[in-house]
Amino acid sequence: AHSLKGLSGMFGFDAMSDLAHHLEDLLDALRMGRLPLSDEGLGLFDDSITVIADALGETDDPEQVAATESRIRGLVERIESWNAAPDEDAVESDSLHLSPSVLRALTEYEEHRLQENLNRGRGIYVVDVDFEIASFEEGLAEVSAAIKEIGEILSTLPSPGDTPDSHIRFSLLTATDLAVEDLAARLDLSVDAVEVGRLPRAADADPDPAPAVDSKSENAEPKVEPEVVVGPEASPEQPGHETTTLKSISDTVRVDIKKLDELMNLVGELAIQKGAIKQMAMRMSGEKLTERAGSELDKIHRALERKLQELQAGVLEVRMVPLRQVFDKLARVVRRLRLDLRKDVQLEIRGADTELDKLIVEELVDPLMHVVRNAFDHAIESEEERLEIGKPANGTIRVEALQRGNDVVIAVSDDGRGIDADHVLALAHDRGLVSREADLSRKEILELIFQPGLSTREEVTETSGRGVGMDVVRSNIASMGGIVDIDSTPQLGTTITITLPITLAIIQALIVGVGEHLFAVPLNSVRETLLVDPAEIQRSEGRELLNLRGDPLALRRLAEEFHLEGDSVHGKPYVVVLGMGDARMGLLVDRLEGQQDTVIKPIQGPIREVRGIAGATELGEQGAVLVLDVSALVEDLGRRSDP
Repeated sequence: AHSLKGLSGMFGFDAMSDLAHHLEDLLDALRMGRLPLSDEGLGLFDDSITVIADALGETDDPEQVAATESRIRGLVERIESWNAAPDEDAVESDSLHLSPSVLRALTEYEEHRLQENLNRGRGIYVVDVDFEIASFEEGLAEVSAAIKEIGEILSTLPSPGDTPDSHIRFSLLTATDLAVEDLAARLDLSVDAVEVGRLPRAADADPDPAPAVDSKSENAEPKVEPEVVVGPEASPEQPGHETTTLKSISDTVRVDIKKLDELMNLVGELAIQKGAIKQMAMRMSGEKLTERAGSELDKIHRALERKLQELQAGVLEVRMVPLRQVFDKLARVVRRLRLDLRKDVQLEIRGADTELDKLIVEELVDPLMHVVRNAFDHAIESEEERLEIGKPANGTIRVEALQRGNDVVIAVSDDGRGIDADHVLALAHDRGLVSREADLSRKEILELIFQPGLSTREEVTETSGRGVGMDVVRSNIASMGGIVDIDSTPQLGTTITITLPITLAIIQALIVGVGEHLFAVPLNSVRETLLVDPAEIQRSEGRELLNLRGDPLALRRLAEEFHLEGDSVHGKPYVVVLGMGDARMGLLVDRLEGQQDTVIKPIQGPIREVRGIAGATELGEQGAVLVLDVSALVEDLGRRSDP
């Protein structure tokens, strides 16, 4: 809030600066114990975050700007109303004998720190700083570090006067035991301009700040150096004098995600070339090579593979971000719903530091938000209902994330009423989603929740509609290579589990062959592969099945799926057992071509509309192949299994 207040004021965003100032006052009141933290206060912060985000993303449309400023004024009035209670321990402004223009810019906590430093006999100074925008972060870090060595920065104040477009200018209210001349000498830094002046008092005849003392010598030219010395000016090699070097080192570099995508694509291309080298090495191993040449070729390939894995892991790590940024949004949503629906529901979050690819995290926000809203609105009973059946008055929604191999599993569970499977089945019958003769297990009935048009609620609510949209949730998750499972027990609650790959940038794939055609199957969906005798394949109600360790496994022939001509199974076929959550299916193919790192590329034209195709990838000498969308294949098999 403090930084937002200062920066907004510098760039002339007065309404935003005013809101940030009031938020800072509110935080000070909470920090000093003058106000208790309540849902109302949290709601103010949530609304402020929303309006600030909207303001940052808005266009230059005058009507939109006016509407945003109106929202900001409304928020400021709400904050003033909530923070209006008098504080008996507040610092009296008159007792500080300072300029009203300075005091108006200080928060309560800053006034408190100011009074504390005055009581200690410290001098209070205004340090005016002027930076070029390009060197702002480095320059501010230098000045701040130098001041903190000999005093305390009490506040950041807007600097009077006009500021050139290419510069940022403001003032640092500073407390120190040094005299003004010594402070000026200590701040002889390599920033564009640093000036030190005494803090204006209320009794001063001139309302403007006292003439500043230029910390630079008359002949010094402001310039930015890579390394500076903090301390009084001294001649080199002065006996007994220690100089402290100050380097501004930024630990964070902001990089456009598109650049990371391009870098990852290059890594993927290298992986493809690595595969080509491996294939060439395997071919040449059958030719007449000296033992030494073959050994050297294998050694080069293994070294390339190791370094490529390190490069791939490094680039992936740069793209990873914690789920905390999504979970924090969920917490704000739950706080808002508590106020809107008057329902006492607690949100428990675990595993917020679990990391995912940034692109997946951004796409995850909406489906996860929908699941939590549904749980709050539909699953959790009212306080009266919960007490009647012996449950605690307050409900609980738990969001937990953990990494499992190359996947991240996110479970959203509640302790609500659960799902009535009989009611769901009756609705599915009424809407014609399943036949009345179908013999469905409880698991299959719960899966109907993800069918379009099926809702267990008749009334519409502003929070989550009728509950429709779980089909969209599953579709969105599937587009990221993920799966959604559901489990529910009446009166105990429901758990929705989302499984996602850590990244979509580079995936390991199993290459399978059908006739002359090759396909890539994401390896994270492959549970096992089997070589089976055709006699083991049984037919039942128009479907092919395989008895897999006592359980029937539904089969699909890849050749029939995509209407491949001239394909026939010669000898024993392979069954690739695919798994999406608890769902299983077997894919019949002619041969297995091995594993390979692949980069999925989007495809254009009519083929992109073919269900079951996720994209394409390059396999070096073998050319481009299609990547299968396993989630779509499994889902379609489930639909076809209905009589």
